[in-house]
Amino acid sequence: MKEISVLVTILFIVLLSGCVQGNYELKINKDKSGESTVTLGLEEDAVKRFGGQGQRLIDGLTEELESQGYKVESYTEDGYLQFEAKRTFEDVQEKDSFLTSGGMAELGLGAVISDSLNVTTEEGLFFDTYKVEADIDLRNPGILGGMQQFASNQMDLTFTLDLPISPKAHNADTVDGNELTWKINTAGTTNMMVEVGVPKITNIIVAAVVGLILIAFVLIFFLRKRKRKEE
Repeated sequence: MKEISVLVTILFIVLLSGCVQGNYELKINKDKSGESTVTLGLEEDAVKRFGGQGQRLIDGLTEELESQGYKVESYTEDGYLQFEAKRTFEDVQEKDSFLTSGGMAELGLGAVISDSLNVTTEEGLFFDTYKVEADIDLRNPGILGGMQQFASNQMDLTFTLDLPISPKAHNADTVDGNELTWKINTAGTTNMMVEVGVPKITNIIVAAVVGLILIAFVLIFFLRKRKRKEE
């Protein structure tokens, strides 16, 4: 219910302000920790026209994010009232980290991807391959009611995944280095897929040591054999 209430709040803000720009960024570090950032931009003039009512909705959204552990900052830029909320997490491998720390639940999207989130792992000798697939389906009438097309015209939403290494495969709409961005279809379904190969450092080091020992053994054997021939 908390997830839906946040999305309903955003929908009311859309009705009031006329346009909402939003991005949910999930940054993952090499140690599997990370940070999620929720960014919202509302047309400043439109918000001012609705005075106290618009401000109360904005305050409610801010309080909801803060109650979930986010640090929220607001500022004005290019005619938009901008909100930036950040929160850190310890381990992205926990399923809940993607749904709650990734900004999805706080903005009402956790409810529509939790059942379709699929994480598979393929173990290898030197690399483990992780594949994450998820569908965000906003056609559910319980989420946006009969206002899907209206929301689609008024909301510009994206999801950004910032990885510590280059992905092996993905279906992102735009790419900037290791940063992948998907444009969320607010009147339909958005499919997201990313595949990453994570090196097994221990196995690589062991293999390197074994290789060095083997090379050293061959060199020692060769030198001893050569010395015997010289004698």
